[in-house]
Amino acid sequence: MPYRKLTSLTAILPLLAVPALAQETPQALEDADVVSLSEWSYDDLYQNGVSAEDFIYEMDVLGENGEEIGTVEDILIGPDGKVISIIAQVGGLWDIGDTHVSVPFDQVELASEGDAVTVPVTEETVDDYGFWTDDEQTETLTGDAAASETIEGVDDAAIERAWRATELIGDYARLKEGDGYSNYGYVSDLVLRDGQVDAVVVSPSANYGRGYRAYPYYGYGAGWTPGNPNDDMPYGEDEVGEMEPFEYENLGS
Repeated sequence: MPYRKLTSLTAILPLLAVPALAQETPQALEDADVVSLSEWSYDDLYQNGVSAEDFIYEMDVLGENGEEIGTVEDILIGPDGKVISIIAQVGGLWDIGDTHVSVPFDQVELASEGDAVTVPVTEETVDDYGFWTDDEQTETLTGDAAASETIEGVDDAAIERAWRATELIGDYARLKEGDGYSNYGYVSDLVLRDGQVDAVVVSPSANYGRGYRAYPYYGYGAGWTPGNPNDDMPYGEDEVGEMEPFEYENLGS
């Protein structure tokens, strides 16, 4: 059974007990170039999109000789929404034991069958793919702070950071309601297209209809805030009520 179906019940039940919270609209969301849902289409997603959840939970990792050397654990994404690298657990067949590596996305190839990725990591080069060789990745993976962190002593300026796909998957999604927000559902997946996040898939609570809905990824910190349990969407109940269900069987068609 696909992972997304296993998570649906456990994520929706807590949603019923979470009250709506009123708060000001984040400045990043006010400044974002928000796509009108009346102009939003699934066509490009269906044609070229890839499920991040499937990528993480279904993909094996192959070495250059085609042997299975591990599994995908996560996807590292930059503040601009571009995929930086995949995080993989490898080494089970080697003497070093299991270890996590970060492989730059431009070195990752999708296997012809579509159920695995090939990486240039070997027992001899595995140390070249550690997390501590890139300052941006190091900043990301050393804590679970919210996306809009501040730098103490530097005008308390908010900084943008890279983030992991699993930091956003599972968050609550909320709709605009008056001066605040009301609960809508939870983030169940991301759709990657052309090497970057193109859409966020939400599983609405039952009163909004069955199935999934895919919404534009409208920017880092603009509602979609990895590391924050609540993601505030720039849409109201009337707008999302017109959305057609997102059909996973059409993805990659």
